[in-house]
Amino acid sequence: MNKLFLDILDRPEVFSDLKGKSFCNKSIGNMSWLKAGGSAEFLYIPSNEDDLSLILESLNPDIKLNIFGKLSNTLVRDGGLPGLSIIIPSSFEGIEVLSDTKIKVGAGVPDKVLAEKSLELGIGGLEFLTGIPGSIGGGIFMNAGCFGFEFSDIVLDVNFLTKNGKKINKKSNEINLSYRNSNIPEDLIITSSVVQGFLKKEFEIKNLMDEIVVKKNTSQPQGCPTGGSTFKNQNNVKAWELITKSGMSNASFGGAMVSDIHSNFLINKGSASAGDFETLGN
Repeated sequence: MNKLFLDILDRPEVFSDLKGKSFCNKSIGNMSWLKAGGSAEFLYIPSNEDDLSLILESLNPDIKLNIFGKLSNTLVRDGGLPGLSIIIPSSFEGIEVLSDTKIKVGAGVPDKVLAEKSLELGIGGLEFLTGIPGSIGGGIFMNAGCFGFEFSDIVLDVNFLTKNGKKINKKSNEINLSYRNSNIPEDLIITSSVVQGFLKKEFEIKNLMDEIVVKKNTSQPQGCPTGGSTFKNQNNVKAWELITKSGMSNASFGGAMVSDIHSNFLINKGSASAGDFETLGN
């Protein structure tokens, strides 16, 4: 554990009880899928929910808190992030089968892993997750989706920790999942969720997952850093169509470029700064 980390704890005596990994001035931009941006003043990667709760209970209340999953849809500005950044790891809380059609899944579980588990269990309705980079927590927070499906189709309820470490639960109708949005406050941290699909034959699930992967690989840029789709669709018009009509296809600024495969994807040509992405986006 990094001793400098003690500066942000209101109860420094719990320092030795923390089981996660702590860092100071850790490059978080390089950890993002865009491979651009600055550092986190303080970074903590909890080992489990109890560990996360402990550090939240012990934080100086004035410390700014930033919560991330796989950093797949995140642009960290070059100046970095003040306060404490928390990354929910892939191992966070795992997967628990509740019934023939219901699964409890940890916030850190990658979307693709849950899709593969649903295939194993013969649960349909979750196939679209194989096409979404990122983890369950981030996907719920922004109601991520692809190819006509989104998290609002499968989420039953969500478990959270408050900023002071208290556990609460909200039903899906309380978090108002809408197009790439929710009403989840930024001071609530998603720890797990119960999702529901429906019974479906394994070969049908596999066929749809394969179809989604083919669509993704043929219609989206591969093999280069990207944060996925950048702009929301507007008034039933696809964002990529508007970008193409505007003449911005293949536009670039510094090391950031509009993908020539999908105009709504911004890609890192290799040396982009977060400022390059932000300027190109504007």
